[in-house]
Amino acid sequence: MTDITFTSADYLEIRRRGVLLNAKIFKKLTSEDIKTCGRHLGIWHQKALVINNEDEMDLFADYATYGYRPHGFNMAEKFLRLFHKEADDFELELLRRMRFAHYAIYQVEETNGTDTLKVVDVFSKVQYKLIDHQLAKTAYRGLILAGYLVDFDEFSIQTGGTVLVTREILESDEVMPVIDSIDDNQLGNFLSNPVNGAKLAKAVVSAIFKLGQASNFRHKSLDRQARFSISSYIRNCSLAVIRI
Repeated sequence: MTDITFTSADYLEIRRRGVLLNAKIFKKLTSEDIKTCGRHLGIWHQKALVINNEDEMDLFADYATYGYRPHGFNMAEKFLRLFHKEADDFELELLRRMRFAHYAIYQVEETNGTDTLKVVDVFSKVQYKLIDHQLAKTAYRGLILAGYLVDFDEFSIQTGGTVLVTREILESDEVMPVIDSIDDNQLGNFLSNPVNGAKLAKAVVSAIFKLGQASNFRHKSLDRQARFSISSYIRNCSLAVIRI
């Protein structure tokens, strides 16, 4: 076994190889997997998966890879267990980290404007050093995002299915029951359980499809007034779990 240590300098190669690896993983989904994920997200209609654009496809693929856990583990781990001979050493090291991808709602605290951001998990208050060459250029303090994160030794990256957390998403019939079910004393550790992470991911992505907000975030600069209104709303939200 070859030991590979990833650094922030490997970011572009991680992204490039990650795209190819995700394609391999997605091809292993069965028709039943596709159907089940579609039903989870409310986009399986009349015996077909209804996806309207590339952004919706990205969210579906991201959920199918990381949120869908039919045997207690995600599809990245399934690929590692059953199809590891189809992966090279670099991909195997990526898979070992991808299987532990965790869902998070996180807020940007600062960015260096080039490649690195400091973000904090809204639930656990854990800080992450996030490497993202595009987001670092367009993000701002207070921006709140949701998606899966993959942790490396000294940094984390987004998996790709990232969305802007809006008031409509938080108040949706899909997300609010999950939020309301969390006891205050469970708050910090809630998403450390991958089952809970999958539950929240399912709720958020379902709400996004229902509300037509799959394209609400594309590494672009957002209107400042909109950004302050949503940030203010979340800080003052009556839901006990959202305390920033």
